[in-house]
Amino acid sequence: MQIFVNSITSTTLALHVQATDTTDHVKRLIHHRDGVPPHLQRLVFKGRPFGDDARRQHREHSTTTPRPPATLADYRVRNGDTLHLALRLRGGIDFQHREGSKFGGGGVMSESQAAADRKERLRKLALETVDLDKDPYFLKNHLGTFECKLCLTLHTTEGNYLAHTQGKRHQQNLARRAAREEKLGLANNATNATTAPSATANAPPIKIGRPGYKVTKARDPNTKQRTLAFEIDYPESEPGAQPRHRFMSTFEQRVEPPDKAYQYLLFACEPYETIAFKIPNEPLDKSEGAFFTNWDASERKFTLQLSLADPAEAAAALKRATDAAVRGGAPKRRVLATDAAVLH
Repeated sequence: MQIFVNSITSTTLALHVQATDTTDHVKRLIHHRDGVPPHLQRLVFKGRPFGDDARRQHREHSTTTPRPPATLADYRVRNGDTLHLALRLRGGIDFQHREGSKFGGGGVMSESQAAADRKERLRKLALETVDLDKDPYFLKNHLGTFECKLCLTLHTTEGNYLAHTQGKRHQQNLARRAAREEKLGLANNATNATTAPSATANAPPIKIGRPGYKVTKARDPNTKQRTLAFEIDYPESEPGAQPRHRFMSTFEQRVEPPDKAYQYLLFACEPYETIAFKIPNEPLDKSEGAFFTNWDASERKFTLQLSLADPAEAAAALKRATDAAVRGGAPKRRVLATDAAVLH
């Protein structure tokens, strides 16, 4: 079965154990995962001491023969239960050898002194065993002080922050956060179960790589025009898919520095990546037979052939079209005359 342990660094450890495992075995697993020695571990389960701490309390109030090591089943630990880990404090103030005290003049420690001693021992112990870099609620601000993001408290030293993490306020906030995350986790699981089909339907398609291609350069023997033939293979294209193509200006792309002497021809078909070819930025002859496309659905091959028009002939054709528009542009002359009359 699997149980969880809330460590002193506010992280949750998942342990795979058996119901017959002893508490010492659990502590060894925690030591292997979190680095805290077993003799410094203090485990609490449902608000009560767990393991050696519970047996120690039992021995203090009983004179019977010691019982064998307790197992998880003895404490009714079941699959999915959570244990809380804290540090066990050892030692104390030596009142016999305090600075400025007489020999043999030590007295009983007051409550305030006991609290101060407890915090100091906890600080030293925590600094040796706890890695603050793994604490998600530890924050060092720009002023050099330390903050607890969970409790919104300010601390002057790392030891002060560590003492705070072992206090009642921080532990209660951790329990509230764990209960809230568990509640939200159940709600999110139910929401994900209901929205899974729609999320899958709206998921972006997965690209499987670039298609194979072949480019053939030639010159038309009749018109002397340069021709380019592109053959793109899409063997894994989706059923019913139709490859697409488009021409892109050099100023639309962001891969290379713009060059007005070239343009780009793009091919796309799912689930392949879009590929582009860099071709001269010259006028295209789109007359019948000079520009055509074909999609062979049986062989999954897309073919495009284009012809680059002669720049001189294209310029002459454009000039002839402009002259024809000017010759037949009586309305244009009337507009100019009207404009001139308005100006005068």
